[in-house]
Amino acid sequence: MAAVQPHIRRSRTIKMTQEEKPKLAAIEKAILGGTPDEAAALYREFDIPLLTARVLGVAGRGRGLDMVKALVESGASFEYEEINRARKVEHFTSYYYSDHHAMVLSDFFILFLLTGVDRIKGYTPVRKMNAVAPVCEAERMKVIEYLCDQSEKVHIHPGDFLYFAILTEEWNVVSALKNRGIGFSEERRRLLAEDGGRDNDRWVMYYTLLAGLDDDAFMRVTAALCMEIGEGKKLFFTEILWKTNRQRFFEPVFFASVLEHFNQSKMNKKQISMDIIDNERVCCLEIIENNGWLKNTHRRDELIEYALENGRTETTAWLLDYKNRTANLAAEQEKAEKKLMRELSMAPDSVTALRKIWSYAKREDGTLCIKRYKGEELEVVVPEKIGKNVVTAIGDRAFLGDVHRKNKAEQHHCRITKVTLPGTIQQIGVHAFSHMAALKEIHIPDSVNAIGFCAFFECVSLQDITIPGSVKKIGGAAFKKCAKLKSVHICEGVTEIGEDAFAVCRSLEKVIIPESVQELGTYWDELYSLLYDGREIFSGCPNLTVYCPPGSRAEAYCKEKRVRFKSGGGV
Repeated sequence: MAAVQPHIRRSRTIKMTQEEKPKLAAIEKAILGGTPDEAAALYREFDIPLLTARVLGVAGRGRGLDMVKALVESGASFEYEEINRARKVEHFTSYYYSDHHAMVLSDFFILFLLTGVDRIKGYTPVRKMNAVAPVCEAERMKVIEYLCDQSEKVHIHPGDFLYFAILTEEWNVVSALKNRGIGFSEERRRLLAEDGGRDNDRWVMYYTLLAGLDDDAFMRVTAALCMEIGEGKKLFFTEILWKTNRQRFFEPVFFASVLEHFNQSKMNKKQISMDIIDNERVCCLEIIENNGWLKNTHRRDELIEYALENGRTETTAWLLDYKNRTANLAAEQEKAEKKLMRELSMAPDSVTALRKIWSYAKREDGTLCIKRYKGEELEVVVPEKIGKNVVTAIGDRAFLGDVHRKNKAEQHHCRITKVTLPGTIQQIGVHAFSHMAALKEIHIPDSVNAIGFCAFFECVSLQDITIPGSVKKIGGAAFKKCAKLKSVHICEGVTEIGEDAFAVCRSLEKVIIPESVQELGTYWDELYSLLYDGREIFSGCPNLTVYCPPGSRAEAYCKEKRVRFKSGGGV
């Protein structure tokens, strides 16, 4: 069974005290070996609310109807309000725990009554309950029917017995209960059809029990549950059900059963389809075709592209064949031509055209921040305006490149060779241009006042850069690991150079630092300074010479850090 970590509110657990444990042993001994009157008297004497469901479960499975009747008449039930009052717990639920799962006490002992411990291993009470020898099936059925008849008195919905009988495949019990006209409660129907989730403890127990069934049992159980929720509804489907069962989802009979009995509108069809492709399950592609998952031409073409990119030959061949079998090629060609004509007729600087290339957000002052470049050019010109709004910032990770990611934009960013920024840009954000491996040329306009942390990190093709005087701070690690960077000219007006700004630039030969720079090696936040105190701006630059005015703060820094420098010359 897959290890799922549900959200369990352990603070709400009510535990039995040390004084109560020997009383529990005495009551269970009386239930299993004494008379009904003796057990009932002992139950009344001890009056331990936490035992109320336990004694019914043990009595029903181990002794039969007479013992259960005696306990019910003495006040035993599945109600926990009395525990709430007795223990003064504001939010009450009592659980038994396994390593990862919780089970409500009443649910546990209904299960125990029905099936014993075999299907509920790992929970706390199981250790000593294997010794409870079950009564015959006919007697157990009498107990269940009696508890259903006394449902109001014992505070249980009869449908709960039906629900757990289905989950444990006690089909004789299911048949008997249905013959009595018993069905699920409205709450149970809602839980199964509409409202699953990690915060619902009974939902956690539901998918835990489902995950423990073999394939055939899973299909039988889900078919029966689906029938009971009625009105043409299907079972609620969540990602957690996919994760706990995904290894067997690709068996065609099992997969078809899941699609038949679970609500497909709640399924992540794209992810499931991609998983099918990854596993080369052509038979499952045929099933999703029959269920209409591939009718969307855009989705179909996305899957074809995914299969091609990942070298899945069998599923690629099937998808291409499906496209040839089903596509209205004339209609698709006409649609493509109309789209092309719209694009050709579209003004290149129109808002509609620019939205296809740029993701952006409006700032508080009404100007725009570029969030992501989505175009395909290798020499990129950032627009000065989009519509009536001026572009004033390059946002965090706007041009971030990464050849190892599946994100197409980030892969393309690694191939961009030149970026031209307009004279309206004021800020360059964190990691704005980092990992752009092919970037050789970028002009920072004199409108920019801040270069963010790691802004040009690992731009390994960049050879020289000029920082205009409008920039007040060069952020930490801004040009770190720019392997081919040879020359940096920092203009008068810049006041601060952050930590590691030019570290590990192994080709760096010349940096010009003006008089205006007063702070060198400042950290981007307090925590970073504690972790990395002592790091230098120019560490890992073996060929570097810093050019700075005599008596400047930069000169003092170079002396302190033993960085080669020249005063006056080259400045």
